[in-house]
Amino acid sequence: MRSCLIQLLLEAALLFALLWFGLPLGTSFLATSALNASGFTGTHTSVEVSSNPPPLLLTGKADTIRIRSDSVYVGDLKASSIDVTLHDVELLSRKIGSVDGTLEGVRIAVPSGDPVTVDKVEISGVASAADATLTVSTEAVASLAVTMLAANSIKATVSLQEPNAVTIVASGKKVSGTLAVSNGTLLMVPTSKSILPIALVVPGTGNPFKLSSVAVKGQQVTLGGTIDVQTLLR
Repeated sequence: MRSCLIQLLLEAALLFALLWFGLPLGTSFLATSALNASGFTGTHTSVEVSSNPPPLLLTGKADTIRIRSDSVYVGDLKASSIDVTLHDVELLSRKIGSVDGTLEGVRIAVPSGDPVTVDKVEISGVASAADATLTVSTEAVASLAVTMLAANSIKATVSLQEPNAVTIVASGKKVSGTLAVSNGTLLMVPTSKSILPIALVVPGTGNPFKLSSVAVKGQQVTLGGTIDVQTLLR
């Protein structure tokens, strides 16, 4: 009688251990498969699923899913590395409550020429419209402006000044202007009518961000906006 009771207790303890420690591992494997099914590709990818307590994973819900990966491609997002945590995730429907994390080396398509590289993006908030703060060098933005002017048959040099000023030198003439954001698009707006406003970064194909603000400080340009992580990972 006692040996049967001990055996039952051991079996119950083993089952409990499997549920407590095994479920997160098994769910992480399933989450990785779902991530790949969404079109996500990357190297050195790590997916960690957690729920408190772990048996709640049996209901199809996870408290957090942390994704770390290099050389990431998913939808319109291309990044050298990401470290992102998804919160309140419904595993079967892939619905995500909120998200926070960091993206580095993000390459954004532009209207003409090579993509511009954003050094760092910090995201947080509701997954369908998470706040995004993009940091890019003034050199990269000035180079992009020169490329876009050349695409409009204007040979010029461009420099940026705080808080959002632009100086354009074309044919020996100096033209001032500003960086501005309208309808999610980053614009360079010269004060002279001889040069029309030029779109530098446009939301859409190759750019998952919708911009809302721009500021120049020192050698950095900070762009504010949003990103729809929910749609990216569907």
